Amino acid sequence: MKRPDWQLSRNGLFWVLLAFVAVVAQHLEHLPVWTLALAGAVLLWRILEYRGAVPFPPWPLKAVFVASCVAGLVTSYRSLLGLEPMVAMLIAGFGLKLIEMHHKRDAFVLIYLAYFASAINCVFTQDILDFGLVLLTYVIATTALVSINQSKDQRFSAGPSLIALRILATSLPLMLVIFLVMPRLGTFWSIPTPKYQARTGVGDTMSPGDFSRLVGSDKLAFRARFDGEVPNLDMLYWRGLVFSRFDGREWAQAEFFGPEQAIQERSDNRGIVRLGEPVRYTLTAEPTYQRWLFALSTPATPEPGIRLMRDSRLVSAERISQRRNYEVQSWLDYRLQPDGLHPNRDQLERALPPGSNPETVRVAREWARETQDVEALIQRLLQLYNRSFVYTLEPPLLGTHAVDEFLWDTRRGFCEHFASSFAFFMRAAGYPARVVVGYLGGEIHPTENFVTVRQYDAHAWAEVWLEGRGWLRVDPTAAVAPERVEMSLADLFRDEDGFLIDSPLSLMRFRDIDFVNWIILHRDYLDYAWATWVLGYENQQADFLKQLLGRVDAFRLSLLFLMAAGVSLIPYLAMRLINRRRDRPDPRDELINRFCARMAQYGLRRRTGEGMLDYAQRVAAERPQLGPWAMAVASAYIRQRYDDNAPEQIDELRRLVRQTGPSGVGSM
Repeated sequence: MKRPDWQLSRNGLFWVLLAFVAVVAQHLEHLPVWTLALAGAVLLWRILEYRGAVPFPPWPLKAVFVASCVAGLVTSYRSLLGLEPMVAMLIAGFGLKLIEMHHKRDAFVLIYLAYFASAINCVFTQDILDFGLVLLTYVIATTALVSINQSKDQRFSAGPSLIALRILATSLPLMLVIFLVMPRLGTFWSIPTPKYQARTGVGDTMSPGDFSRLVGSDKLAFRARFDGEVPNLDMLYWRGLVFSRFDGREWAQAEFFGPEQAIQERSDNRGIVRLGEPVRYTLTAEPTYQRWLFALSTPATPEPGIRLMRDSRLVSAERISQRRNYEVQSWLDYRLQPDGLHPNRDQLERALPPGSNPETVRVAREWARETQDVEALIQRLLQLYNRSFVYTLEPPLLGTHAVDEFLWDTRRGFCEHFASSFAFFMRAAGYPARVVVGYLGGEIHPTENFVTVRQYDAHAWAEVWLEGRGWLRVDPTAAVAPERVEMSLADLFRDEDGFLIDSPLSLMRFRDIDFVNWIILHRDYLDYAWATWVLGYENQQADFLKQLLGRVDAFRLSLLFLMAAGVSLIPYLAMRLINRRRDRPDPRDELINRFCARMAQYGLRRRTGEGMLDYAQRVAAERPQLGPWAMAVASAYIRQRYDDNAPEQIDELRRLVRQTGPSGVGSM
């Protein structure tokens, strides 16, 4: 039985199902498990339904599906007002609509839903790979749109996809102008989502084992492009947070109120002595959904919404919910608060939790009495680390008195163990000390001036305040494993079992293979160029528009839009013109059609498939008075139409068709 015109073809169903799969694949990272189970169930049901194995679901079964989705949303999310629950609800609705799709109009709704759900993925991530997946989904959805409007009996071919590509290509000029002209919608795209709570990266507290866990991840933290030569790796201490409070096991940030304000005014350089020439760079930060930013020592930036704290770190007024570019200059030779500390700060940086780590307190005070000055004490402690400690990705677990157990018992640790124990020891000896966390080093691109910093580059070090010199950076990890400062951690630990344990498919595992390393380098460059020139376009937008238009005003922007719209229409108009010329009948055939129409008025209609000569002979047989005229027209037509050697004399055929025939035949 032939299907009605409003039913969906096999090709159309295939492409609609593929569009649904593509949309679900884009949102895998932030969808609960039950939505994936729902997607698999509706796909299987829809395929079996098309094959006639199962019927369309009755309303009781639909009610069960809807109730299950509602229960899943309620149990998976504390509130339905966030972005992630709304996406889960959208995908669930997509699936439920899919199993009851009967007609073409249902398919249209699902295709438009695929466009919308795919675009939402750009809110969560804006990597070039994810953007490519969005474009691929758009091609699939547009192919589905073409397929459901074609013949139901058409076989699978590349035709619908090619048509879809041409359709999307015509929109590129207008899309490009919209990208260039439209202001960045920062407030809209900064919607906070629950996703940041489980984000891998440096946290706002530090306890033993935190940083060693980050070595299992190769996720990108940020990239930095330098205006000039990239400093040596041992100078790339990317400062992020400063921990001044310690409860015996965990370090945390301190909040300051009263006489000493935490935020440094832009024009206020008190407490910072910058020496030498600065290094200038542009840092592209990945979304952390936190407010702290990373930079080298004593940073300064003209970027709006970024403030410098008195402990020489940068913070953002808004959470970093998308990739962000910001320009920084840093002085690697500096003095930080050399003239003294505020009493509140001094008291805080010396504070020890009561009764915590008693053995370390006893030894620190004993060494302080035996050592001439603080610098000698620092060297003595670093020598202890160098002689007796092991730098490892798998340190043993520590108990309540973590510093005591680490310094005098296990002596195996990662950077957080060394930084924490060093800062506590110096406080116990009576000197202000604190822990700084961020990243160390990174991967320097061999041909471009940028550094790629990943999560496994996370690092912690200590700072000690010295009279007349200010805060002095001390990295006890360098005393235990100097190679950690001088080389990439990926090179140092690539053969260790714990390295990249959370990223089993990471290309970084195989970077010693030349071809894989080539892929990594080009991927990093492409991703950095994408982040700088596309995602970071708002930094150059105003200057670019001024160069392009001379003056930015409503009239010139409108004119630019109209020009882009016109350019977008050019391919469409060109195709219409080509098709029109292609479909236009031959002028000789048009003249013959006029002749045949004239004959039909006298009851001499040309039969289907009847040749022109046979037709003329039949006219002559039935109406002898018309015979000579009909034969003359037929002969001229055949000679002009099929004889390649005959001169083109269409005027002769036109004259014959238009001439006045015998009695009873008027002018043509």
